[in-house]
Amino acid sequence: MITARDVEYHTPPGADHRWAETYIFPIAIPEEHILVMVYVAARPKLGVMLNDIYIYGTLTDNRAELLYVDSQVHLPAPTKLSEIDSPSGLRIRAVVPPREFRIDYVGFDDTEIHVDWNGIMDPFDVHDIKHTPHAVGTHEEKMAKSGLARAWNGHFDMTGRVRGTVKVRGKEFKVDSLERMDHSWGERGENDLPAMDSISAQFDENLAFHLITHVDMEAPSGRDQKLAHGYVLENGKQYGVVTLEISSVRLGVTVSSMSMTVTDVRGKVYQLHAMADVGAPWNIYATTCYTALMRWTLGDRVGYGVVMEVLPIKTLTKLRGRRAQAWPAAITTG
Repeated sequence: MITARDVEYHTPPGADHRWAETYIFPIAIPEEHILVMVYVAARPKLGVMLNDIYIYGTLTDNRAELLYVDSQVHLPAPTKLSEIDSPSGLRIRAVVPPREFRIDYVGFDDTEIHVDWNGIMDPFDVHDIKHTPHAVGTHEEKMAKSGLARAWNGHFDMTGRVRGTVKVRGKEFKVDSLERMDHSWGERGENDLPAMDSISAQFDENLAFHLITHVDMEAPSGRDQKLAHGYVLENGKQYGVVTLEISSVRLGVTVSSMSMTVTDVRGKVYQLHAMADVGAPWNIYATTCYTALMRWTLGDRVGYGVVMEVLPIKTLTKLRGRRAQAWPAAITTG
């Protein structure tokens, strides 16, 4: 069970440099085809923090075509995780923990974020059997099945309403949308993170989805993802996901479309389809996280939501790395 205490540090005795506590707050502006990602990773034993602000405005395979990137490492970690006031210009305050947050950011090139991020549900705890039928076994076994292994010693997701403004290089946009945030704490060794997907889809305050999957980077599409956890938020109540059938279409390793059949604990079945609207790689730790704001459909309903596919660089280079001498000797078309 997640409580107000869980927006503070959880550093256990004996923790080393790998221990990290993270927040991610997506801010969607679907009518403007804009996605903002606010990310914090604090390493309390080192006294340092990473801040990332990414603003997406097109679908691309490289970061140079994002609207804005501010990625700063080795910033001083906050004394309290519930009150972050960073030299990067980012401030995050837990107003009514663990559901209500205020985010303010003043960056460079006349770029700012000022939003209230308020949960419309209780936090979904991936280790709580009351939230997900897959939270069984010892705590070690739960971590192994959670999605991000030991990095998720503790983890919660929460769908929320985001209201405020975002200004990108002098142009201001109104924000009034739904998305899913998360908060994690655990051993986050930079070369120890497994491949996984984080998938959200929001249609309105009465229907939203979040899924976490394990990814097998050597399996074909349709057999490359296995459900870890998930929930359906319907009419103010959350229901754990029991089974998931999912397939993705990728351009290279970038997700461009997705289809899934979701069955929750009530036996209710949903069939969803998505196409990427805006997105690009997010390079974090020793992973590439392909992030996109998707346009979702469910029957005749249309929604939106962020998909993040976390792929370890060490595995990508093992499977896809090559030398110039191994390329084809001739330029071909066809």
